[in-house]
Amino acid sequence: MRKNKYRIAIIALLTAICIASPQPLQLAPVNYAQGNSAEVESEIKLGSTSKDGYDQYIAKYAQAPRPERELIVRGETYVRAESMSVSVVDGIDGATGKVIQTGESGTVSWDIDVPEEGLFQVAIRYQAMEGKGSDMDREFMIDGKHPFAESKNLVFRRLWKDAGETVRDENDNDLYTAQVEVPAWQEVLIDSSDGRYGEPYSFYFSKGKHVISLVSAKEPMMIDYIKLRQPDKVPSYQEVADSYKQNGYQEAKDAMIKIQGEKAGLKSSSMLVPMMDRSPANEPYSMSKIRLNTIGSFNWSEAGQWISWDVEAPEDGLYKIGVKYNQSMQRGVTSYRKLLIDGKVPFAEVENMAFNFSTNWEMQEIGDGKAPYLFYLTKGKHQIRMDVTLGEMAVYLRTIESSVLELNTLYRRIVMITGTVPDEYRDYQLDKKLPEMIDSFRKQANIISTISGQIEKSTGGGSDRTATLNRIVVQLRDMAENPGTVAQRLETFKSNISSLGSWIYSINFMPLSIDYLVVASPNQEMPSPSATMWQNIKHQVGTFSLSFFTDYNELGSTHGQEGKKIKVWITLGLDQAKVLKRMIEETFTPDTGVGVDLQVVTESVLLQAMLAGRGPDVAFQVSNEKPLNYALRGGVEELSKYPGFNEVKKEYSDSSFVPFEFNGGVYALPMDEYFPVLFYRKDILDELNMKVPQTWDDVYAMVPELQKHNLIFGFPIQVLVKTGSNVQESGSLPLNPTFGMMLYQEGGSLYSEDKKTSALDSEIAMKSFMQWTELYTTYKLPLSTDFTNRFRSGEMPIGIADYPKVNLVNVIAPELKGLWDFTLTPGTAMPDGTIRRDVPSAGNGTVMLKSSKHKQEAWQFMKWWASSNTQAWYGKQMEAMFGIGGRLQTGNKVAVAQLPWQVKDYKTLMEQWKWTRGVPEVPGGYFTGRHLDNAFRSVVISNDDPREALDNYTRLINDEMKKKQREFGLSND
Repeated sequence: MRKNKYRIAIIALLTAICIASPQPLQLAPVNYAQGNSAEVESEIKLGSTSKDGYDQYIAKYAQAPRPERELIVRGETYVRAESMSVSVVDGIDGATGKVIQTGESGTVSWDIDVPEEGLFQVAIRYQAMEGKGSDMDREFMIDGKHPFAESKNLVFRRLWKDAGETVRDENDNDLYTAQVEVPAWQEVLIDSSDGRYGEPYSFYFSKGKHVISLVSAKEPMMIDYIKLRQPDKVPSYQEVADSYKQNGYQEAKDAMIKIQGEKAGLKSSSMLVPMMDRSPANEPYSMSKIRLNTIGSFNWSEAGQWISWDVEAPEDGLYKIGVKYNQSMQRGVTSYRKLLIDGKVPFAEVENMAFNFSTNWEMQEIGDGKAPYLFYLTKGKHQIRMDVTLGEMAVYLRTIESSVLELNTLYRRIVMITGTVPDEYRDYQLDKKLPEMIDSFRKQANIISTISGQIEKSTGGGSDRTATLNRIVVQLRDMAENPGTVAQRLETFKSNISSLGSWIYSINFMPLSIDYLVVASPNQEMPSPSATMWQNIKHQVGTFSLSFFTDYNELGSTHGQEGKKIKVWITLGLDQAKVLKRMIEETFTPDTGVGVDLQVVTESVLLQAMLAGRGPDVAFQVSNEKPLNYALRGGVEELSKYPGFNEVKKEYSDSSFVPFEFNGGVYALPMDEYFPVLFYRKDILDELNMKVPQTWDDVYAMVPELQKHNLIFGFPIQVLVKTGSNVQESGSLPLNPTFGMMLYQEGGSLYSEDKKTSALDSEIAMKSFMQWTELYTTYKLPLSTDFTNRFRSGEMPIGIADYPKVNLVNVIAPELKGLWDFTLTPGTAMPDGTIRRDVPSAGNGTVMLKSSKHKQEAWQFMKWWASSNTQAWYGKQMEAMFGIGGRLQTGNKVAVAQLPWQVKDYKTLMEQWKWTRGVPEVPGGYFTGRHLDNAFRSVVISNDDPREALDNYTRLINDEMKKKQREFGLSND
């Protein structure tokens, strides 16, 4: 009773307060995305602000005429080729005459006489040639110049299709469907390779003679002709519907044609493979087996990718089209597609069809939301094609990319004054030293706010996507009003800019999964996309029950001849394992008669299984330091005695075998190998009038110049603690790459010639150690750096990192396209004028266990896996599945030549690879990297004497090495 009285009293008090309050409290959230006013938003022009970008180019020639004429330049009429071998060939199927074959590097040019000035679109009729299986990269030039920056990045796609019907393994699971290239001629308009512009590019030509050129960056291709033309006029749906009535077209009757998504015809990418979805509503469906029953998802998300399906119309007439789709991959994002029928867009309304986010499978009739659009099809075969587009997001992405670059530039200029860790008690007077700062804050806040508001209007409300934009809008406006707080908020400002960059990366993808398409008579009802309640119950109960008996991740095994079978353990992911299993079934087992039981495991279980005598025959993706440790314990086989070993070794660098060699034996085959290269931001170095350093002397001169602007030169640092981005999870810390470069370039080594003692107490090692530590004691470089984010923001405009980060930067920082590059690492100048650029390499290997009872068969598998053909094929499949981010870092140099690197990048890698030095493994050698790091930190952090510190830790390394030598019977004592 007493508690009830208290409650009543509190309620009465709150009620009285509410009644007495003259102004109700505003609880509605503030919408920061609306900007200051409608007038401000109306003045904002969206698009790229890059001076040499297409937006500025087309604005310059906006009033230029568009002559209604077509000009054709035959391929064989080229006037010159530079650094390229060009062949004129005749009799090519599908060509309109003689064609030219162009190489993967160099330039080919044609003369063209333009009778009337104006804007023209440029179409090229081409066919891919045999190469590395990737798209062709080209640059387009007019009179020896790129008309705009985007003309440096053109992509001409290959055509692909399924290699055949889906096959199943012995467990009745569908296997990965291989893709084969389709040689065919395509006439395409030059357009944006990343979808930033929804229309093909237009190029301005003045009246008179011009030279047009194509510069090859990757892959060869044949050219039939180049055509200057005007864009096709796409009618509206109302115009098309009126033409239906004028022509007397009738609706088709009683047609219901279902085309399974996974049964696609032609595709623009080998990534577009059938995929699995276990929903009981999808077709075909299995409760426990793998069924490849959909297509698309994230593999079909990059602008420009397309999939086509063939459909047979039973009669002439008007049809409607439905798509059963799922877009649950990108929360709050609408995916867009362009529809083409028989190669043409039927009307403007299907150029950017929206497929909204949904956690469920949906059926979408292509229409205006009120009624379906009708499409006229003649009786017979037709092609339905859907292209990935960015829709209305294209202009938003271009705008935000420009905003990120401008804000990063502003951040960098602030850092040049305050440093990366400003003094919170100091007034830097940034608004006076950077008078443009406040206006820039307000301008970018208005731009980003406008975009956020427009996205919310199109999606019907806010989401986590617009929250990122709104957050930085709030900060920019507040910093504009309170410039004295900018220095204290610098870290948050940097974080918000980074989030904006991540927003670009996420919005750049338009994923969509398709179960099936429907072509139906207008009077037909579309199938339900959802499973019934009974189907869902049956699915849930059934999968739960079968989980006790079925391993849903089981890969199965291949059957060899006469019972020949080996067990192979891999530490890769399940997707990689499925590709490997398909390769084994298609090539290895048929050729050798050896079956393979493939199992995905973690590396940590290998040693335990080996000691227990229950290990596999072969294990791969074993890190460099492990094979010797296993060999010392009698766990792995010595491989150099097997037939064909020398042939395998010829395809790899000598450095890749170094970690696996000991006392004349080789205990693993290299699988991958990676090494440092030098990354640099071209835009920032140009702004600072700096050149890329060639020697360490150049580096020492550059570091203080960068520091004058509070910028840093990045050097790799690894730590044992599992925090931050530079994490070494193994207890064995690898050799620091910076010290390794300095040591090897001076002709030094880590160990004595007999590998019995450490050589870190040598004079060369001591000099290299002092040189390394001086970077941090004299120049005060930071001990921890996040290379990717700092390189992206510009804080670290130059730095040394392993070359796989080339692919990472390409993927996560699209706004930097054309603004960065990589080259050879700094070296040591030699008396003869040459530069020595030695770098340490690292990687993983493949081992055969000593306990294997099928050693000859195991060696056959290892030899097959290490071969250039297998490595190249596997690498191409990985890139087909995961894009450039999945590019293989194989140690097979012959295979690398077959991977789709741009020519200039491939040449840089090959040149740096000549200087790789393998890091030897010795008993007790795990102390080397660890104590070298301890000595380094004692000097940098505790101000210890470098010579004394390195000597002390070298003794500990030698003690451990002697201990292990005695333990394994290798000591001479």
